[in-house]
Amino acid sequence: MKKMMSTSLTGIPQVVILTKVDEACPLVKTDIKKVYTSKYIKQQMEKCSAMLGTPMNCILPVKNYHDEIDLNNQIDELLLKALKHIVNFANDYVMTVAEKACEKAL
Repeated sequence: MKKMMSTSLTGIPQVVILTKVDEACPLVKTDIKKVYTSKYIKQQMEKCSAMLGTPMNCILPVKNYHDEIDLNNQIDELLLKALKHIVNFANDYVMTVAEKACEKAL
């Protein structure tokens, strides 16, 4: 926990991948599209946010592929949204570091 807190002080963006949301909530198990409207998933995200100090917008719920044989567009969409957010956070961080480096050089 200390290491995580010291990492957050560096300004490096952190995300939490909340997995197995389908196992956690029967509503989501029947329809993965309801992951963002599920009260239980929201409670779990809030609990995670309080425990780790991670903002809610940095907690990304996903469903694991574990017993599916074929690909599922809804699961893929959720995973790709999470990946897109991670890439955006990383890109923003790199741009901020680059801007600071340019300012120091001047």
